Amino acid sequence: MIKYTMQAILLALTLILLSACESGGTFRVVNRTSFPLYVTVGDEAETVIPGQTEHSFEISTDKQHIFNPGVERRVPVRLLGETYEIYNDYAGVYTDSTTITIKAGKTLSAYFDPNRASFKVVNNSSQSIASVMLLKHNFISIVGQSTLTDIPPGEFRFLRVEYASPNNNFYYLATVVMDDEDETTYNYGNELNVLENDQQFLITVVDPER
Repeated sequence: MIKYTMQAILLALTLILLSACESGGTFRVVNRTSFPLYVTVGDEAETVIPGQTEHSFEISTDKQHIFNPGVERRVPVRLLGETYEIYNDYAGVYTDSTTITIKAGKTLSAYFDPNRASFKVVNNSSQSIASVMLLKHNFISIVGQSTLTDIPPGEFRFLRVEYASPNNNFYYLATVVMDDEDETTYNYGNELNVLENDQQFLITVVDPER
């Protein structure tokens, strides 16, 4: 009788240990901006998360059990949003990378609200774009902001940029130079092109009609 009792106890302990074993965690990204987030977790391929949607990443960890509790794993994350940029409060700078801590059997949820405006150039023409100059006009003078170069057909580039406020009002202009013999130039934007938070100055270049 004692033999069967011990076997039952050992079986019960085994079942308890097996049921308590957990491995892997979830990183849930909730994109609350109006534009895509581009997310790379660890060594995985980049995932595009459209605006106002979410995506969960399953991340492996060591197995957690009664003799190995509190299992967690630190994972590097690269995250670029068209109207969101990670802000490092400690360093006081914007960055595209951070590190998360995943706990076995748990879900880490991260909510991303817009904190930038953006400038995006989509090349739908058959010719490469040599350069794009983004300019900021404060209704008094023009200041150069950034330059994008070498945008092949079918590709795009974007920049996170400052948005206007009641105390800092301005609008954006842009000059696109094509990579052709004539260095064909297009100008975009005007005094109505004032961007607010989570807004985008979008330029789509196509072949001219003939």
